[in-house]
Amino acid sequence: MTAGTRRAAATAGAPVAGAADGHPLYTALRAVAEARPAAPAIVSHDSAVTSYGQLLRAVDAGAEALAGARHVVGLAADDPCAFVAAYFAAARLRRVAVLLDSGVPAAETARSAAAFDLDVLVRDGAGGPGSLTVEPVAAKGTGGAGGARSRAPHAYAPTDFAVHCTSGSTGTPKGIVMSQDAVMARVRSWSREGRLAPSDVVLCPLPLWHGHGIDVLTLPSLLSGATVVFTRGAQLTARGLARLVHTHGVTVVSGLPVMYQTLVAADGVDPSLLGSLRLALTGSAPVAAGTQARFGERFGLPLRQGYGLGEIGVITYDARNTGPGTIGLPLPGIEWRLEPVDGTREGPLAEEPGRLCELLVRGPALARGYYRDPDAEAEMFVDGWLRTHDLVVVEPDGWYIRGRTSTFINVTGNKVAPTEVETALRTCDGVVDCAVAGVPDGEGGERVAALVVGGAGCEQGGVRRQLGARLLPYQLPQTYVFAAALPRTPVGKTDYAAVERILRGTEAHAS
Repeated sequence: MTAGTRRAAATAGAPVAGAADGHPLYTALRAVAEARPAAPAIVSHDSAVTSYGQLLRAVDAGAEALAGARHVVGLAADDPCAFVAAYFAAARLRRVAVLLDSGVPAAETARSAAAFDLDVLVRDGAGGPGSLTVEPVAAKGTGGAGGARSRAPHAYAPTDFAVHCTSGSTGTPKGIVMSQDAVMARVRSWSREGRLAPSDVVLCPLPLWHGHGIDVLTLPSLLSGATVVFTRGAQLTARGLARLVHTHGVTVVSGLPVMYQTLVAADGVDPSLLGSLRLALTGSAPVAAGTQARFGERFGLPLRQGYGLGEIGVITYDARNTGPGTIGLPLPGIEWRLEPVDGTREGPLAEEPGRLCELLVRGPALARGYYRDPDAEAEMFVDGWLRTHDLVVVEPDGWYIRGRTSTFINVTGNKVAPTEVETALRTCDGVVDCAVAGVPDGEGGERVAALVVGGAGCEQGGVRRQLGARLLPYQLPQTYVFAAALPRTPVGKTDYAAVERILRGTEAHAS
């Protein structure tokens, strides 16, 4: 590791309420609700509006419903008001809240219930927005609701609160465990950085079980007194997004790059419909520089990129809009270390422009580890630091992501970062989107393969010629597969496991 540790400097911002009383999240929400009981807190998928006073009553009712429940609560509500109410109710009672996708098959929910030792499941109630039902979970090895025999002890610590399930886009999902204090650190950090205020209307196109949806958009907004408008992002069209922004006077929007790709590619979207926006953000996946440029040109507002992980929340943010592709600089409260991949250990060298380094981070928002996964925990959490396994380059205008240590493609002994090839591909004429992975070369090594979504003017020969001027010979894709769209996870990230299956399945047709 580098010899020096760096901490981002704090910046001024409005504080978020919340005492260190064991349930700071509930305390913070109650303070907002008592100050602004009639103000709109949540606009649900069906446009139903819930005020802060109504939300607090739903939270307290949820706490009554959960009062007799055991320790571990699975949140599987689809209604955002019910999900939020159950979340804060669990915080009030100091229960463990496991955030689940309500749209998965029952068998998948049962697997999650067993993996995370759930005692009860919370689902939508029949009493309107914010109402919920509590279903007991059968104990392992029993067939009846609630279980006929005693349960094995869970492995949660006394301060554990929220469990986020990773997306699993490149592997088996894990349960990220964090305390209420860690969640509050994320809330305070992003509330300050995003300058959130009661006058803001924040559009949330991501599910609440996703870290981007809950920790970046919903909690900081609610605990700042803002209004959160929920929509099902996977079904959102460009015109639908523009209408939502215009109808509700949305001031802040954040989503995955695919949402902005759809928006800039659509014809007939009146830029004035987005005139209320003051901040447009993207994260959870890399955004193409072309998408950022087209968004700014068309809508007169920079599309800023952030970078973070479920294990610690938002790490960096391009607050200064320094240029396309940059993830900005670390947020206040984030400490970082840079480990050069060439084996150099001197701290100053790690920060030389262009030097490729693995990023390690820590801070008050860091999770304590993974639930019942000691091997993965030992790999990622080292001496109080989180190994991101992400490769960054530090440049004068900010940091850039250049891939992951685990996804290097080994081409005749040369390491190729897929992200670097993807970045070059997206600058080629007609390339709308792409994903790059390694496939076997038949000689024990790998070759670079690309799955490409092409638009007008995109043809393989032209792409090859353009890449030849931008990449080294061993970085060039040897296999191209063209598709109408990239495979995606339920939240809209590129599904790299599916990409690899497609590319490996067509390797016989490599050209």
